[in-house]
Amino acid sequence: MLVAPPHWNSASESLAQVGRGPSLLMLDYDGTLAPFHEDRMQALPWPGIAERLDRLSTLPSVHLSLVTGRSARELASLVPVQHPVEIWGSHGREHLTAGGVYTCANLAPAQQAVLDQLDKALQQAGLDAQIERKPASLAAHWRGLPPDGAEKVEQVARDIYRATGQRAGLQLLIFDGGVEMRSDTLNKGHAALHMLTRFPTATAAYLGDDTTDEDAFAVLRGRALTLLVRPQPRPSQAAYWLQPPQDLLAFLDAWIRAAERVIA
Repeated sequence: MLVAPPHWNSASESLAQVGRGPSLLMLDYDGTLAPFHEDRMQALPWPGIAERLDRLSTLPSVHLSLVTGRSARELASLVPVQHPVEIWGSHGREHLTAGGVYTCANLAPAQQAVLDQLDKALQQAGLDAQIERKPASLAAHWRGLPPDGAEKVEQVARDIYRATGQRAGLQLLIFDGGVEMRSDTLNKGHAALHMLTRFPTATAAYLGDDTTDEDAFAVLRGRALTLLVRPQPRPSQAAYWLQPPQDLLAFLDAWIRAAERVIA
């Protein structure tokens, strides 16, 4: 049974290991680094976050990686960092290296056909403005809609899922502010494990807020520091809870201070 994680504070978690060698910091974006916005392209980081990400991106002992449900290139256009960072998009199906090399694990043709069907159904229902088209999934947002509008979005998605999506091996995921149809063969947990394999000696942490981050929290248990970032805690696989933005800023500051000792 999952329970709400205890609050993290810099006194109880000194991050001493970060100051002794390489570190790996994996961060979700929406709801974690940035508050939600009705217009997802206006979802900008909390005040003070951009400066800290910029500092982390320049520290040679830190590998900074963003793990998001957004498309990787879309997120790259929103993140204000001095040096490009690694991005895992579409819940781990897309990979954009800091050097700009892009790869994507494509869906099976039958799965893509279902997403096209969902896209068409949402448009026919007058919900085109709610659609977020991604390389390997399709999300429909209802943040800002009246209750009946949100119900309409969810009902269209559920109807397509029951008719063809489930049989095609797709997953229907309700997230904070919408619904998404995607393949569940790859998720944020796979991306996190891939990074741990690449940086086996690094002190690692993963920060996230949504149900999709639970895949990463689960696989990283006992292998990395996991932190749930939300205004209020909820049952989670994460080891600790951070309240944004104040706790989040304090955590990033603690990581920066520790990492700076490596190069001192």
